[in-house]
Amino acid sequence: MVEEWLARFDEDCRKRKIRLTAQRRAVFKALAEDLGHPRVEEVHQRLKKDWPSLPLPTVYRIVEDLIASGLIRRVASEDGPLRLDANMEAHQHLVCRICGRMEDWRDERWANVRAPSHLPNGFLAEEYDIRISGLCRACAAKKN
Repeated sequence: MVEEWLARFDEDCRKRKIRLTAQRRAVFKALAEDLGHPRVEEVHQRLKKDWPSLPLPTVYRIVEDLIASGLIRRVASEDGPLRLDANMEAHQHLVCRICGRMEDWRDERWANVRAPSHLPNGFLAEEYDIRISGLCRACAAKKN
């Protein structure tokens, strides 16, 4: 799956005439390898092994560029910090309200849900995120 996403990323960058730098590709690869929806700081820590001189502000800048280009997405979380998702296919998120764990979930019944085209006050929806909050298996077991 990671190699497939990297190939798609490379192709999307070419189509959109986005310069495909080694750093951008490394950031995307780190996200594609971590389906837990990491924070920017976690991506930076992961990249420090191979890119020890890569500063955190550069990773933030790359992430913001990739979000603006529609190559990755920002995901809302229970604890507030920016979390990232390289999976651009339609899917929902399961979020544990205790530990903050977030995972992808796909249910075809939800796949065709779209935001209404006419929202109040002229608001234009560009994207939406279905999040189901609750307890992950580990937190539910601790609670019982």
